[in-house]
Amino acid sequence: MIGNGGCRTFYPMGQSLDYARQEIRKYSETAARRSKMGLEGDGAAPDSFAAKLKAADEFMASGESCGATDSVGIILRQMGKPQPGEKVSKTVFHNGVCVVVEKDYLRGNSITVGGSSNPNWIHVDTSVGTVHIDLNDIDSLMKCLDMFSPEDLNLILRKITEVRQCKDALQEIDQMRNTPVESAKEKEEEKES
Repeated sequence: MIGNGGCRTFYPMGQSLDYARQEIRKYSETAARRSKMGLEGDGAAPDSFAAKLKAADEFMASGESCGATDSVGIILRQMGKPQPGEKVSKTVFHNGVCVVVEKDYLRGNSITVGGSSNPNWIHVDTSVGTVHIDLNDIDSLMKCLDMFSPEDLNLILRKITEVRQCKDALQEIDQMRNTPVESAKEKEEEKES
């Protein structure tokens, strides 16, 4: 593939795209050469790409976990597979908010965030499943935003915005119907019919 450089020059693009492959090849050649010479270690500098890759592979093989264990994706991976007619659920408290994650054989995954005594639920389809959000308990959702990927957050916030805009529009329509001018016109139309 040929790309256009900044000064109207052309250069091959493939060279910059396979950096990782080149570094791994150099590392394996150096390690093989050192092994034939009877030298210990792989000869990679501790801050080199190959050394970091090797450390990451060793960490993954050890079975240890790192980072957050409370994102929805990680929780779903840790849960067992549901059987027909049964659900698998897990309740997690994240930043003081109860989050219920369920796997259902027929309905798929569902995530319920918070809830109030007078719930007003909306349901958002995301990459990890259907997220159930109580509009009367948005504070709980705000405390749990870091559990979702940026793409899922975009879907959730867009859905909340759409629902609120619809509710605002319906309230405006109701207010217009209740004004004296509109109610007088409606009464006149009723009398004529």
